[in-house]
Amino acid sequence: MKIPLLLIRMLLIIPMCCLPTLAQDYTQFGLPKGAKTRLGKGDIGKVQFSPDGSRLAISSSIGIWFYDPATGKALDLLPQTDSTSVFAFAYSPDGTTIARAMNDSKVGFWDVTTKQRIGTLTKYGREITAIAYSPDGTRIVSGNSDNAVRVWDTMTLQRIGTLSGYHTNGVTTVAYSPDGTTITTGSGWRKNKDSTVQLWDAFTGKRKAKLAGHTKRITAIVYSPDGKTIATASRDSTVRLWHADTGKHKATLKHRQGFNATLPWNSDANVVNTIVYSPDGNTIATGTQNGKVRLWDARTRRLKTQFKAHAFGVASIAYSPDSNTIATVNWDGTAELWDGQTGKHKTTITKHSRITLLAYSSDGNTIATGEPDGFGLWDVRTGERKTLTTIGGRPIAYSPEGNTIATKNYWNDTVQLWDAKTGKRKTTLKHTNLIHLLFTDREYEISSVVFSPDGNTVVTVGEYYTHDEGTIYLWHVRTGKRKIIYEGDNYHSVVTFSPDGRTIASGDLGGKIRFWNPVTGELEATITTQHTSGVKSLVYSPDGRTIAISKRNNNMVRLWDIATGENTITLTGHTGEVSAIAYAPDGRTIATGSYDRTVRLWDANTGEHKTSFTGYTRVSSLIYSPDGRTLASKNWDHTVLLWEVTPPPTTE
Repeated sequence: MKIPLLLIRMLLIIPMCCLPTLAQDYTQFGLPKGAKTRLGKGDIGKVQFSPDGSRLAISSSIGIWFYDPATGKALDLLPQTDSTSVFAFAYSPDGTTIARAMNDSKVGFWDVTTKQRIGTLTKYGREITAIAYSPDGTRIVSGNSDNAVRVWDTMTLQRIGTLSGYHTNGVTTVAYSPDGTTITTGSGWRKNKDSTVQLWDAFTGKRKAKLAGHTKRITAIVYSPDGKTIATASRDSTVRLWHADTGKHKATLKHRQGFNATLPWNSDANVVNTIVYSPDGNTIATGTQNGKVRLWDARTRRLKTQFKAHAFGVASIAYSPDSNTIATVNWDGTAELWDGQTGKHKTTITKHSRITLLAYSSDGNTIATGEPDGFGLWDVRTGERKTLTTIGGRPIAYSPEGNTIATKNYWNDTVQLWDAKTGKRKTTLKHTNLIHLLFTDREYEISSVVFSPDGNTVVTVGEYYTHDEGTIYLWHVRTGKRKIIYEGDNYHSVVTFSPDGRTIASGDLGGKIRFWNPVTGELEATITTQHTSGVKSLVYSPDGRTIAISKRNNNMVRLWDIATGENTITLTGHTGEVSAIAYAPDGRTIATGSYDRTVRLWDANTGEHKTSFTGYTRVSSLIYSPDGRTLASKNWDHTVLLWEVTPPPTTE
């Protein structure tokens, strides 16, 4: 008889429940080599309790976070690379292993105790959308966006079968029956196509039944603990219950009822994103797009209670093994615990910060981060977020004296100026007016916000991205008055002030660098870089003599002498698009960040490569601390890593 790999592993390692509680702060968990702190926990997607209930696992863009469900304290991180946008994962039945989908259409297996990857399923198909273990742990099933369901042996990590031929719209969710004899799969990847549920014989791979009735994507499938009922959730705002043996429809739990069901603007509010049975089989819990959790009596199918769990949609829901606790997560980054019987709130597990941009304060003690619901202020020493506005977003910039923060409102494309200490809004810079919005079909997007060196002026660049037109505006910080420098063809993607404040440099999608007089608004000079794919990053050297640029879809950085317009040095070595550039305050080092997941440091005078740091995901922005000893990188996983980059000694 073949002994499952997971059984062998269970005999060799210490179960997760026996692990001591880690004293380390979450900002230190799973750091890549060379990093000293992490700010934020990344995007989050799915939540599960460990089989013994001792840990709560939440998948994120940087790995699996583990929490103590009694205290809500972060205990550990199972770091993973290449998992930014894929959140599907599953515990093995014995709790010793986690299987996680990855961006490269593979499934990886991690030892929960050692945090080491112990195997990888060979790449097949397209994106992995769902994962489920068989009850005995000997097999794992994965759903793919290419319409196929693949079954794997967990000991050999080899594919032993493919279930295909019936789904035509991508597989969205998979589940094993409690007795392990049936695999159930749901579809509906694209709108209004094949929103069916299929039942398959787990051993022969033959289709047993088709469950039809949902009109939109199947979002979740779950079996009742006794295996007699299948519950399926859908974007059509219903949960359908089916006889597990016959596939016959039993009942429908409707989430849009009465007058609410007739309101067209509520069409997506009650979309059912997630569903779970309580382990005692008495309750069905559902989570919807409007942030509500509903608890249904599993026997009578009547609604027992409902509560507002999150401001936005409930992304995932899980019951503790004793049925006493419900865990929920949503896309705004929060995770909450609720009483499994009454729905009363127990505790907030975490606030995962989805960081989009960052800026250093002038004293180096605080980092301001742009986030979907506003901006956060982080203590650099402790890694704690000190305050958060409920309005704001990206881009983000600190004034040179550190008293003001500028952010773009994500919803109405205004720039808002905030008091950096109190978080109160000072003024709003409006780029469009009501008449413009009502009588034109143009959509405006601000891509860059920069303070002048004296802090009195803000320059913004943007585009009407339905008409291929760009803008450069100057704003007086105190009065809010606007001066137009440029309105015309071609989108100016990035802008910056020279260190002395006498020149504004902008880069456009045509690859040109233009230099403007900030007083008169006149164009003073142009450098044609031959970057036909457009300028990505644009940074002045501290002495103002050199400008460093990178272009879109290119892995090089070029340094240009501003006086002569000549390309003096080219930095080569990245294997992916260079997305960010930063000069050290002393001007002797250039840092570059890339989609190849590395940060590279270069000698600014010779172009010689000094050292590299490798993170977990693509780098999107870089900034030095004022003293030059720390480099902050914002990454595609929406976290910030702080790297130790002690500057070279000053020569006498």
